[in-house]
Formats: sequence, structure tokens, C-alpha cells
Amino acid sequence: MRAFVLAAAAALTLGACAVVPGGGAGAGATLVAADASTSLAAGERIGADLSTRGARDGMAPLVTLTLRHADGRAMRFQQGNHTANDLLAQRSGGALAQIMGLFGDEAPTLYRATPDQNRGAPFICGADGPALIGYYQGADGAVQIVGLKQEIQFETRPDGQAESLPYSPDQVCARLRFRQG
Repeated sequence: MRAFVLAAAAALTLGACAVVPGGGAGAGATLVAADASTSLAAGERIGADLSTRGARDGMAPLVTLTLRHADGRAMRFQQGNHTANDLLAQRSGGALAQIMGLFGDEAPTLYRATPDQNRGAPFICGADGPALIGYYQGADGAVQIVGLKQEIQFETRPDGQAESLPYSPDQVCARLRFRQG
């Protein structure tokens, strides 16, 4: 019995250390559905693995998020960290935060579906999968993932500043809530 308790404590400790976005060169976590609608839409558990390839010639690093379903299907996304509009969408109070329902200092991360790697059997947002996802992990370890069917659009105001256009709720194809476990 004592060995079981120690093994369970070790597993919980290691799981608490496996934080995804913001992790190092390769971090992973198991995400457990936090509500019934998430469980129905994406399954009871998914894996989330983050990998980073170093930047070259002053470019931002290539950050890839892989979501793995329990049945073996995988969806890959690359972090939107390469354009001014990507960075604008991800700021606190920005377009992505508003779409995700985050109205404080939370700054979610934008990921784009990688070409030719999500064909076949996506497990988020139906047969075609999402074009983008928003990913936010709270200080308590709770994770929100929002699937989006299209890019967040921007226009230039008369004063020269970029501003996001309203995003239709019809273009949100998934709102998922997980906890790490």
C-alpha cells in the first residue's frame, strides 16, 4: 500500500511539472476534460506536447503544439509568433483573449494548424479541424482551448494603428476546458 501511495505521489508531482506552453525545448502534459461538453467533444483525456526549434537569422523560434487523442490521432499546430498581427491578437485584452472570454490580464497563445498534418481525422472542430486554436493555461493549471474556423482579421485605422475586426461567434468551432492530470 505504501509503495502505491509513493508511486501516486511521484506521478502527481511529475504531472504538476509538465506544463505545456511556456515550457522548454520539449514539454508535455496530460489534459483531462473539466466538463461534460469537453469530454463529449474531444474525449476524456488528450496529450499536449510542446516542442521548440531554435531561431535562425533573427527569426522567432518555431514552436509546435501537438494534441494527441487517446485513440492515437494527432493534431499539430505552430505558434503564431511571426507577424505583427499575430502578436497583436495575443496580447492581454486582444482579439484572441476576447474570443476566449478572457477579460483580465490573461494573454492566450495563438496556434495555426500545420499544413498537411491535420488531414484525416481531427478530433476538434469536426472533420476539417480548426484553422487556428487559442490556448490559455491559468495559474491554477486549468487549460482553455478554443477552436477557430478562420484567421482573425485586422484593418488599419485612419490613425495608422491596426485594429481587429469583430469575430463572428459562428466561426468558433470548439470551446474546451481541461485540467492537468
